[in-house]
Amino acid sequence: MPAFDTFAAFASLLQQNLLLVVLGFALLAAAIGAAGLAFSTNVPAQRMRALLKADAPGSALPKLKKTRNSVPTGIMKTLIPDDPSEIAQIDFQLTQCGLGGPNAVRNFFLVRLGLALLTPIAVVLAALLASAGILPQALGDAVSTASTLRLIQCAAVGGAVGFYGPGYWLQSRLKARRDRIQAAFPNALDLLQISVEAGLGFDAAMSRVGQEISRISPEISYEFLFVLQEVQAGRDREQAMLEMAERMGIAEATSFVTVVAQSMQFGTSLSVALRNYAEEMRENRELAAQEKANRLPVQMSAVMSLMMLPALFLITLAPIIIRYVSIF
Repeated sequence: MPAFDTFAAFASLLQQNLLLVVLGFALLAAAIGAAGLAFSTNVPAQRMRALLKADAPGSALPKLKKTRNSVPTGIMKTLIPDDPSEIAQIDFQLTQCGLGGPNAVRNFFLVRLGLALLTPIAVVLAALLASAGILPQALGDAVSTASTLRLIQCAAVGGAVGFYGPGYWLQSRLKARRDRIQAAFPNALDLLQISVEAGLGFDAAMSRVGQEISRISPEISYEFLFVLQEVQAGRDREQAMLEMAERMGIAEATSFVTVVAQSMQFGTSLSVALRNYAEEMRENRELAAQEKANRLPVQMSAVMSLMMLPALFLITLAPIIIRYVSIF
């Protein structure tokens, strides 16, 4: 019967590639587990966010900050570094990227370790499966013909990329976030100054600016609204704003926090202080643009010299070389 023959052929094929199928299911389960660890959610925080959104519909409230990273215990102590400064630095960087959570540092180190071990394990399994003749013909021939040194090199390069790749990705994401904040911060400060001069209090102005700027710069919106949540929860305003400037990672935010803190401490007019600082920021932004424009001729001259000198040498020296070759 054709159906029985087809089933028998499928069963024979499955039996021949049983190890490969089991390995595929194991890798799939490992990937699902790693994704679950990396994207684990905090149910109480989700419920609190839902309540906040229900109380203020349409507002761009930030995600609530989760608890501090838990201290690793058991086998996790062997997988996570013991240096508190390194753990604190990774925690701070992950929080800046919006990836903070009670297990964010643990998940980061586990993902980095898994990516570092993925390529060596894959190379070893490929060599074993190729020697057993289970791999497809083309892949099996490629693995069998490769030398031991080449396999070790592939495993070492893949392990290095997997180990240092997450750190590079984290740094690039931090730099992109700082660039977006630095580009949008003058506009946010202008809106804050206008709101204060219109008669709003500082907290109400920050709330209004955070909601209005959420589409243009969600990072600044997050920081402004998060500071308000901390102040409403009883946190010291100056300390909360200093931590906001530290999370932003730009000098303009630190100067802004200093101006606001001094104005509130000495009782001076906040609108005047913000107006003066906004004018100073506009001047600094204009000077930075002029500096960047003045650097362009130097950069272009280097590129033009690299592109034009070979052609110039060819034009000037080619006739002389041809003449000498024809004579001698």
